Amino acid sequence: MIKEEILRVENVTSRIDGITYLDNINFHVFKGEIMGLIPLNNHGKKQLIELIAQNKSIKFGRIYFNETLVNYYEHSNMTNNKVYVIDKETKLIESLKVTDNINVLNNQFNEHIIHEKKLQEKTDQLLKEMGVKIRANEYISALSMFEKTIIELIKALITGAQLIILNELASFLSIEELGVFQELMLPYARKGTAFIYIANHHEEAFEICDRVCLLENGSVIKVIDQKDFSVETMQPYIIAFDRHSNTRESKLHQGIFECHHFKTEHLDDISFSVRRGECVTLLDVNNKGIQDIAEILQGSYQPISGEWLLDGQRIDPISVGNLLENKVVFIPENPVKNMLFYHMSYLENLTFLMDYKLKTYVIPKRVLKSIKEEYHLLMGNDIDVKDIRTLDAKSLYQLAYYRVELFNPKVVFIMQPFADADMYLRGSIVKLINMLKNKGSAVIILAVNIADTLTVSDRLLRMENGVFMKNYDKSELSHVR
Repeated sequence: MIKEEILRVENVTSRIDGITYLDNINFHVFKGEIMGLIPLNNHGKKQLIELIAQNKSIKFGRIYFNETLVNYYEHSNMTNNKVYVIDKETKLIESLKVTDNINVLNNQFNEHIIHEKKLQEKTDQLLKEMGVKIRANEYISALSMFEKTIIELIKALITGAQLIILNELASFLSIEELGVFQELMLPYARKGTAFIYIANHHEEAFEICDRVCLLENGSVIKVIDQKDFSVETMQPYIIAFDRHSNTRESKLHQGIFECHHFKTEHLDDISFSVRRGECVTLLDVNNKGIQDIAEILQGSYQPISGEWLLDGQRIDPISVGNLLENKVVFIPENPVKNMLFYHMSYLENLTFLMDYKLKTYVIPKRVLKSIKEEYHLLMGNDIDVKDIRTLDAKSLYQLAYYRVELFNPKVVFIMQPFADADMYLRGSIVKLINMLKNKGSAVIILAVNIADTLTVSDRLLRMENGVFMKNYDKSELSHVR
């Protein structure tokens, strides 16, 4: 049987403002194929997605869609291809209903008079066929992230997309949700819809894909066929993350943080403890309980009941300020975007929490000088940077974590530390988390997926429907997947 090609990217080079984002890139995707794409680093990933969806200007090469030349180095007409991108940033209109988003807001809808009841019945039937329990008259704003992702898939199919790009689903869907979504997409792949499945971990891609491309510095460096899916095949491209921690064993026996009978909307009477220098991952299969914890740590939500103890003393998570006073710090998902202040210098960002530590609004010049000298050994000339927008992702992640390390917290909560990070950046994040452990902080990772968290974890607590189902200790982690 001859496979029909839906996309061919042929010797494409793309330069923007003098920077080469795609460098002689070559790959193709067949109809009905789920093609995996693993970025070893994220350079060029965004530009490749944009170029597949829209025929923007390229420096060299050709792009064929549905076996038709749609873009080449001599002429780019800026037309859109029948491509739909699903990622964390939803394209749905929150203030409109499901049926409006699916049927009305698409370029296939040609009726001048909208028959709402007819559209609702049509949408309900479609959702029923997929086995999805979402009502057509529900407002998008009332849906969960998982439900919105399903609606985006339906919208992509209804609008006639021949190629659907799935951008890092594991960074915002739980393990359970990811499995359900993969089951939903498989029948459509069998009917001829092609998918590009972008994942940051090879194990996730190997579960669902027919082939996998490895992307590095804007080039495809290897294409792996399904028959060759194995750890051995990936070994030359996997960075060996260091599991070693220098924390003294004596520290590991000092209890520091305890959570007793904690109850929220999505947590049902949970209890756990974390010792000094220990890293515990809370793996939330449903991606709801850890969201409650994150909101508490950001000061926007209060628990129904239960308590947190620090060194045996009760702490009240009523505000971010109160948590900082008790040396409890929260690192949100994507700290480069959500923690740093781009109108401030590197040193100002680094010392942002020092007023809580020193209990003074003005940091003495001698203290600033001492900090600068100490961290210059770690950061080099980055410490003198006035405009942090000039720094790369690795330097910015280091800045966010070094700020926390300088504060010397007793407890650090980290939300999804590896979300949106390429393989090289993940290696750097592993070292930064180990740095916090070695400094003596109790580290609690809030995660919906276990990729790479096992590298730094001493224990894993698996949570489902707000209840802990299993506790894996360090000796069992190598068998957990």
